[in-house]
Amino acid sequence: VKSGRRHKNSIFRRKRTMMGRIHVAVLVSLLSATSVTGFATLSSRKPLVSQAYIKTSSSSSQLGVSNFLDNFNFGKKEEVKEVIPELPDVVIDADYKLAAAFLSAGVLMDTIPYVQLLPGPIVTALGVLFLIQTTRIRFVFDKDSFELKTGSPTTLKDAGENIIVGGANKWKYDSFVNYDFFPKGWVDQPQGPILVYFKETQTPDDQWNAGPGASANSEEAIANGALPGQVHFFPALCNTQQLKAEFERRGCAKLE
Repeated sequence: VKSGRRHKNSIFRRKRTMMGRIHVAVLVSLLSATSVTGFATLSSRKPLVSQAYIKTSSSSSQLGVSNFLDNFNFGKKEEVKEVIPELPDVVIDADYKLAAAFLSAGVLMDTIPYVQLLPGPIVTALGVLFLIQTTRIRFVFDKDSFELKTGSPTTLKDAGENIIVGGANKWKYDSFVNYDFFPKGWVDQPQGPILVYFKETQTPDDQWNAGPGASANSEEAIANGALPGQVHFFPALCNTQQLKAEFERRGCAKLE
């Protein structure tokens, strides 16, 4: 009986030893199996999706989201360009006050002895000239220029060339360097001014000293603050308040 027990114990120990060795071998295999994909560490496994595909997918997703948000202007302020309305063309109203004043003064002078021989007829002639010119000359503001025309407000015609320096009687607003009314201050008085003055640089500079330009562009005038340019004078045959308002509205430069 003892011999049989020893034999069984011997077999049991051999089996336990063998199982222990198997466990050790399996454990060692698990620890050293970094080259086997199924037991490799996370850092050594090959990705199931390529990096190029991941980058492309990520970029496409970001672009899609960006375009989606742009459609709704999320986080963006749409640039709004200021639209400056274009000013309409304006024909300045005729004003017969100057013609009436000269005609009245001329008729009065024509009744005074000696005065009627020379000053009276001259003043009367000027009154008649102003009356005719008031009926035919029109002062027009278009989108970019101030112009003299002839005819009625509904049938305007070209006024021809300037009698002093030649060229069209049309000047761009941005060429103005000054304008004024004489006598000074009369533009705001009931009787209105006698003359309208403006200076521009559109006319070729070799013409600037023609007529009254010689005085207006003299060294003394420039030293006193005047700006060089071509000088224009014309009788106040129109509504000078309206004329002044349009000069200001169109941005014509004026020296203070």
